[in-house]
Amino acid sequence: MPTKFTISDEARKLHRESLVVDLHVDPILQKLLFDYEIDEHHDRDWQPSKRRRLFKSLTTFAQNREFHSPFFNHIDVPRMLAGGYSLGAFGIHHWPRAGERGWQNVLNQLNYLERVVKRQSDLVFATDPDALLQAHASGQIGCFAGVEGTHCLGAAGAKNQQRRLDRIQVLFEKHHVRYLTLTHFSRNDAAAPTMGLGADANLGLTRFGTALAEKLNETGMLVDVAHVSHQGVLDACSCSKVPVIASHAGVRSVRKHPRNLNDEALRAIVESGGLVGIMFATNFLSSAATNPTSEVVLQHIDYIVRNYGDDHVALGTDFDGWIPRIPSDMEDAADLPLLTQHMLNHGYSEDRIRKILGMNFLRVWRAALAV
Repeated sequence: MPTKFTISDEARKLHRESLVVDLHVDPILQKLLFDYEIDEHHDRDWQPSKRRRLFKSLTTFAQNREFHSPFFNHIDVPRMLAGGYSLGAFGIHHWPRAGERGWQNVLNQLNYLERVVKRQSDLVFATDPDALLQAHASGQIGCFAGVEGTHCLGAAGAKNQQRRLDRIQVLFEKHHVRYLTLTHFSRNDAAAPTMGLGADANLGLTRFGTALAEKLNETGMLVDVAHVSHQGVLDACSCSKVPVIASHAGVRSVRKHPRNLNDEALRAIVESGGLVGIMFATNFLSSAATNPTSEVVLQHIDYIVRNYGDDHVALGTDFDGWIPRIPSDMEDAADLPLLTQHMLNHGYSEDRIRKILGMNFLRVWRAALAV
């Protein structure tokens, strides 16, 4: 059973009044797989309308290994409201190969998000920082999309490079995409992943990858290095003229895992003016055999704060991103105020907590759009 923690009135008030940004959530992936409507409330007994056999086998697998709240059903708009969200960045996926079919799949997902926003009065597109602040003041949740992987831009190859670069503008202007993750779980002709197909920590950005980062800068879209190889992170930070983000990652000095960033990569992101969104996948954050609490998230946050200051860390939960376990004191996104309580318990000032919850990202976003 999950460990229960009391959330004080002080923590609830601070959380409610703060700008709360989550740089990566994946319920649209569950829409693709299980017809999971992201604006409907789902309880723990929810069952999908399609692929029920897959759903059941995954659930049984997780139960046998005593994973806590595994894989999916972490987040939807009602639970974002309950968790005090101000902004959620919705991940858009196609895996693993580049192609025009993948580009169409990306557009279909983006069109779905647009339909949800039209029918859901609590959710609005945050096209820029001012729109986000306006949504927050109105008690609404701002959102935008983040595309995971250059392969999502369509058919690969030198003859298609300009077309893919042009699609960055389309994604930004027409479909509310505000960051591109250079790679996901497979190598593409821009970058290699840190784990997955073609993973190679020493492989940096290709010439096309550098051109892609420059195009993102020009457009006002953020360069995201979550999933990117170590050398690719360094190259992206070197060539980007605006702050670089890692939308959902961890710290390798706290937990040695290929998905986590080592100090050289952290330093490069910090020197770019960027930030790291700490994920809530506890198997990436801790080597403990038991399910750790959300204090393990704070351990990764605190490492960055102690070594690089409090301007370069944020939240990127990866809720619904097929993460095997989330913190044992949380059931879903509605429990996000627990992290604010842990930060208060740790002695963080209200100003520092507000930075981590959302103001750091607001600074980075303004810097990207200023160019």
